[in-house]
Parts: sequence; structure tokens; C-alpha cells
Amino acid sequence: MTANWKKRLLAIFLFCFAAAVCYLLWRAGVLERLADREKLISSLRNAGVKGPLLCVAIQFAQVVIFVIPGEITQFAAGFVFGSWWGFVYSVTGIMLGSAFNFYFARVFGRPALEKFVPRGTLDKIDTALNNAKGKSAIFLLFLLPGLPKDALCYGAGLSQMSLVEFIVITGLARSPAMLLSIMLGSQAYQQDYKRMVITAGVAVLATGGYLLYERRRRQKAGA
Repeated sequence: MTANWKKRLLAIFLFCFAAAVCYLLWRAGVLERLADREKLISSLRNAGVKGPLLCVAIQFAQVVIFVIPGEITQFAAGFVFGSWWGFVYSVTGIMLGSAFNFYFARVFGRPALEKFVPRGTLDKIDTALNNAKGKSAIFLLFLLPGLPKDALCYGAGLSQMSLVEFIVITGLARSPAMLLSIMLGSQAYQQDYKRMVITAGVAVLATGGYLLYERRRRQKAGA
């Protein structure tokens, strides 16, 4: 089998896999609820034994359709399944979605990506990956809150990084923020508001401390 045929078969597989997940979510009546926390929680609760599979599919779709806020789907996973299983199902779906985005970019190339990912975002990823500390830069990009991580998955597919390296680096970087959202969901279900405040406070302090450190480091580097 030639390289072109392998590429075409992979493209067909990716398309069919994504279509199957979207069909599953559509049949479950969840596709239009991904940005509504209360409706999403209700859908997961009513899914019964299919709940874990539905949770994985939701997390996958949230990454592929990167305009959907990941915090909502992760909070819902923690609310319904608890911290441990919510984290397991979320990691599974998010890593599958990240791998899909990565390979989609690798198969279809930059021209296809520029139709739905801003060119400026792709340029920043190229710059980060083309320097000696590219992998460290990707880790930081996925670690810091507020950045378009799911869109970054598409951009990373244009790099020379292997899929295994990408999954390991981004999986480790995503875990703290992901675990935070899931823990808050689990604590909200338990109505443990004291722990919710403590958890959120620790996250704010950690993020603020890192940003302050980065600001001082850049000031020293520019001096």
C-alpha cells in the first residue's frame, strides 16, 4: 500500500469516527446541550449504564469542536461521576479528541486548518515548536488557563512532534486544570461549598503565583 493510499484511508477513518461520535450525541439529544451545564448534567444522569460512554463522547466532541468550553463538560463529569471516574472518562475523551485534532492537521495540512483556526494562532504554535525549547513551550501553552488548547492541538499536528510525545506532554499539562474543574463539579454535587472555595482559592493562588514569576523572569531577561 502506497503512502498516498494510507493517508486517504486515515482521512476516511478520521471522518467516519468523528461522524459516528456526533451521530451518537445527536441521537442522545446531547449535541445541542454541550454549552449548557444543567442540561448536560441531566443528560449524563439519564443515560444510565451508557453514561460513561456518553461522557467520553462528550469530551471528545468538546475538543474537536473547540468553541465549546471544556470547563462546562468537565464540571458536569465531576458532578455526575465524582472526582475519580469523572477524571478517567474526561481524560479518555479529551486525549482521543486531542489525537484526532493532531492527526487531522497532519493529514489535511495547513490550508484546511486556516479555514477554521486563526492564522495568528497557527503562527504562534509554529514559532513555539521551531525553537530549541519547543516541547517545553507546548507544555506551558497547555498548562496555562485561558488559552485555546483544543485549537492548539490542530496546530501541533503541523509540527515534527510524534503523536506519543504530543499526548504525553499535553496530557500532563492539561491534568491540573482538568482535575480542578472535575473536583469542583464533584464538590458541588456533594454541596461541599467550603471545599469548593478552598479548591478555587488554591487554583487562583497557584495561577497568580506562576504569572507573577513569569512577569519577573521576563523583566530580568529584558534588563
